[in-house]
Amino acid sequence: MAQKNRDSHEGSQPETAAEHYYDYEARFVKQKREQERINILPRVIKPAMFAKGEFALGDLRVFSRYTVAPLSMLTCGFLDLRPGAQTEPRRMMPSLIAYIIEGSGEVIQDGLKIPFASGDVVIIPPYTTYQFIAHEQQGLRAWLPQIRLWHGQGLLWRESLSNGQNENESTSDQKVAELFQSRRQSRAQVNGKTRYDWFLSRLADENRIERENPRLIGAANCAWESTRQGRLKFYISRWTEVAARGLDLMAQEIAPSERSGEHRHIFEELLLVVKGRGYDLHDGTQHRWAEGDLICVPPMIVHQHVNDGNESAQVISVWPQQPGHELLGGIEQISNASDWKS
Repeated sequence: MAQKNRDSHEGSQPETAAEHYYDYEARFVKQKREQERINILPRVIKPAMFAKGEFALGDLRVFSRYTVAPLSMLTCGFLDLRPGAQTEPRRMMPSLIAYIIEGSGEVIQDGLKIPFASGDVVIIPPYTTYQFIAHEQQGLRAWLPQIRLWHGQGLLWRESLSNGQNENESTSDQKVAELFQSRRQSRAQVNGKTRYDWFLSRLADENRIERENPRLIGAANCAWESTRQGRLKFYISRWTEVAARGLDLMAQEIAPSERSGEHRHIFEELLLVVKGRGYDLHDGTQHRWAEGDLICVPPMIVHQHVNDGNESAQVISVWPQQPGHELLGGIEQISNASDWKS
């Protein structure tokens, strides 16, 4: 009788999905499907393949990963302005960087005017009002890589500072503005000796870094280096003092008939081809690219850039500064660049 009652009671329970019992197995299946998507999606995204809208590789929402390109953390957009044109004022929670592909102009950040030219990198700190303006004599084109991290943290918030907001939107924007104004008022250093005091001092340190460090990195101020990976110029790295941190950014030049080094790393990498043509080798598979294309390098892929054109090729590379660096952030060099001289 007891067994019968128990069977009757168990039979009345709603059916539960298998993954609730086998969470590990469900995660394994999900990861396997994501890996399959990474293997299927193209490594080189041409302009005709760019997603419609603002983001060429899909928008910032994390659930749009693996829809256009085999990348999870990175996406990007482009800004095109004709001579004398300007964008509407805007601000958002995450920081932003812009590599100026061609043209010149200025960016206004919270009333501060910062001129820029081709090859420069503009840095916009978190929650900063910004507006791009092209010079009257020429327009501009800029590349805006971004991280798909903030949606997962509930911080994917952007404000258009033009008219047309309803009352609820205006109230919400005011609350966010008050929150950031309060945080930016923290300037006093905490002099305590506990480890928690160090955390308390971080906000004041970050506010100081934002106030005192540059929001523009000029191309002329960055030196080219001959390395095992090839000819490189670092704009933003762990050693760069800038007003905001999020992405590292590097330029690479490859001479005709030469190839970069061959390496792999745990973090994703996204590259814009600004000049030349050639192909990438990813774990031995070939992926052709040309000016204007985006090259996508998933984690832990052995990759190499080859210039088979008649002119020098140049690519701009970005990768996240933090995710993927948990004691696994080092680069493993498989082979050196073809023109490397030890």
